Amino acid sequence: MALKRYSKKEPLVFAWVMVPYIFFLNLLMLGSCIFGSLSLFFKSFFYSGIFIIVIYFLFGMVAILIQKRFAAAGDLFKRISIMLPVFYVMNCLAISALFYLHHKLQLLSCPVKTDMLLWSIIYACLMSTIITFINEGVANWESWKASITEAERIKNVYQRSKVLGLKGQINPHFLFNCFNTLSGLIQEDEAKAEIFLNEMTRVHRYLLRSDDELLVSVDMEIKFAASYLYLAKERFGDAIHIDINVAPADLEKKLPPLSMQVILENIIYTNALSKLNPLHIYIGSTSNNELSIINTIHEKTVVQNYNVDDGLNNLVDKYKILNAGSITIEERDGKRTFLLPFFAKKEGETV
Repeated sequence: MALKRYSKKEPLVFAWVMVPYIFFLNLLMLGSCIFGSLSLFFKSFFYSGIFIIVIYFLFGMVAILIQKRFAAAGDLFKRISIMLPVFYVMNCLAISALFYLHHKLQLLSCPVKTDMLLWSIIYACLMSTIITFINEGVANWESWKASITEAERIKNVYQRSKVLGLKGQINPHFLFNCFNTLSGLIQEDEAKAEIFLNEMTRVHRYLLRSDDELLVSVDMEIKFAASYLYLAKERFGDAIHIDINVAPADLEKKLPPLSMQVILENIIYTNALSKLNPLHIYIGSTSNNELSIINTIHEKTVVQNYNVDDGLNNLVDKYKILNAGSITIEERDGKRTFLLPFFAKKEGETV
């Protein structure tokens, strides 16, 4: 249990510190008598060592309890200020018990130097202080290294996200279909063509604007989704049905940017669309603090856009690194459901 409390290096710390700790404790408690013979020296080390190891295990259990109560990095001094006095009391009891056992059981021919009890307790308290600071220092060093590694991982994921987002922005297949639809609308209905161009502009403005943001509001993602799906609706007509119903209270929550682009591209480019068998897409929020995107399944045998799986995998990685739960993807009764956990809106933050 103590291993969990301090660091992965604690067994090494224990091995390096305990040998001199037990040696000098025996010297204080039994004096130079322990050098009377090699056998006597090792016996004294063995008996005291067994006792100290048991005590050390108890110290570790206490340390775990204190760490659970004050686990934050900013609680370091508070944790130590509680831990050390507790350890000092435990040392008083433990060293007194060790003196008593050696005297009562007379395991060794060396008499116990009872006049050295106070100095032995002071020495044990000093060693506890040193061990505590060493373990805390190693643990904080490891925590710092882990945070640096985690920061690099987040940076790499978001750099990759920006590259994938850029691919989505300049996707020639997407642009060709939009311009082709726009060209047809200009000839048929100029008013609709103007609306289509406005929605197309909104889509690309959002793709450019959200590229460097860590999180964006659900409201922004839903507005993007509405514009994106408007373009798809104009292209596919009755082959696609759309229903968006997100609770107003959830619109202020957060999602990684371009989450909806990733999900919607995955849905549209991996499903076959036809008026006889239309694709239904529902976007809403759940009572479990998640965004739900449900689509009927009409899978294609050949997928034209090769980036859809990369984008989805990248989004899954974002959630893992940001510790916001995990994306759930379920298939049941001819429908696929994507569940994206929300990030809570922080107090005082403006959307």
